[in-house]
Amino acid sequence: MRRVPAPAVPAFAVLAGSVSVFWPGTDAAHLAYLVGFTVVVASAWYGLRSITGPSRGAYRLIAVALTVWLAGDVLYDVLNRVAGPLGDVSPSDVLWLSGYPLLMAAMVKLVRLRAPGRLRDGLLDAAALTTVVAWLFWQFLILPAFENQSLTLATFIGAAYPFGDVMFFAGTAILVFAPGATRGPGRYLVSALVLTLIGDISISLLPTLFPDLSRSGQADRFDGLLLLANSLLAAGVVHRSAARAAQPDNLTAQRLHPARVVFLGIALVVLPTVTGLHSFGTLVSRVSLLVSIMMLTTFILVRFVFVVREQERMKAALAHQAEHDPLTGLANRAALHAQLELELFRAAGFGPVVFYMDLNGFKQINDRYGHAAGDVILVEFARRLIAAIGPGDTAARLGGDEFVVLATGPDDCDQARMFGDRLRDLAEEPVVWQGEKLFFGVSVGVSAWTPIERPNADHLLADADAAMYAEKTARKRAAAA
Repeated sequence: MRRVPAPAVPAFAVLAGSVSVFWPGTDAAHLAYLVGFTVVVASAWYGLRSITGPSRGAYRLIAVALTVWLAGDVLYDVLNRVAGPLGDVSPSDVLWLSGYPLLMAAMVKLVRLRAPGRLRDGLLDAAALTTVVAWLFWQFLILPAFENQSLTLATFIGAAYPFGDVMFFAGTAILVFAPGATRGPGRYLVSALVLTLIGDISISLLPTLFPDLSRSGQADRFDGLLLLANSLLAAGVVHRSAARAAQPDNLTAQRLHPARVVFLGIALVVLPTVTGLHSFGTLVSRVSLLVSIMMLTTFILVRFVFVVREQERMKAALAHQAEHDPLTGLANRAALHAQLELELFRAAGFGPVVFYMDLNGFKQINDRYGHAAGDVILVEFARRLIAAIGPGDTAARLGGDEFVVLATGPDDCDQARMFGDRLRDLAEEPVVWQGEKLFFGVSVGVSAWTPIERPNADHLLADADAAMYAEKTARKRAAAA
């Protein structure tokens, strides 16, 4: 299926929207806007046909949002022709406002697909910023009208549009700051966000700042800007990498984006700054400020707690990796050496005792069945080893098929010999792999603290290794005879 080139959609929108810029308020400008918007929406739905996979649902939400906005424009024109001027509030506002949560849901869905299980931090950052902006709109747009007893539906509707922009901004910020690089479609979505914010805020402030321009129809120039913003949303849908933009990113770590620090800094600074510069004379304004501060503090504290816990988890994981064998989970050579030095420092009596083990027939199994079969044997033997040792003992894998047990329980040579026999018995049962029974054995060398003059960790390990090698050699000679 042939795709619409993504740059062609905003290019067409620029041509259609230029009529509104140069001839605002004319029938030709309005017709060009509606035709351009219709083509933009049609392009989005056409591009959606070539998107497959789980990301299709997210892009469908974007196409639905654009369709809803176009339906609002058409409904407004129809009602305006049938019933005359509609005033500040109309049924079309319901359609226009409903597009914002649809876009928010689309952004969140894209992030959940691209970074599954890693959406929490972005949501907390967006919630903190949204709390501050929502309070600003409440404090300076809605609350003054309420205190002056002029609270109307138009006041709420007027405040809902910029708050909808904040929702869109939060959703796109989550998309940008999620782990992984922002791909081509994401850049179109971010550009659409910026233009939508500029257009909506300009249209909202124009009647207050420049009432003459508003009455003369100059505000219609911003229709071209909003059309361009909508076309960028559609371009994100028709982009050839739209489906890949939502593919999971395998990055395990993500650098802190500088914009995140800026957003959190703004969220923390705005409320104290406004509190110092603005007087809150009514109970409602003071309560709203207190509630907003409590919400913001909660989001920041929760974010901080999650960061600290994540750092602790990563440190624990790194510490575990530094001291354990990644395949079997047993202690590695460094951890065994440190534990052995500690046991020698507090040694008394016969122990500690080192049991050095090497698996018999392991190389033959690797050569015949492959390394996957060998890994199964290593993991299973490690499991048996852990089940056989005592709570104060240490089991380690030194590499390959060499294992060591540091035991503190044996009190004499006989107990050490019995423990060594138990370790040999661990290889009696074969390991089943893909229907095959894999038979192997184990040679064990024993070295205790008492018989060695001035023992240290290296001496004990070397002595146990030599004893193991002697047993393995004797076993081979017996098998050859």
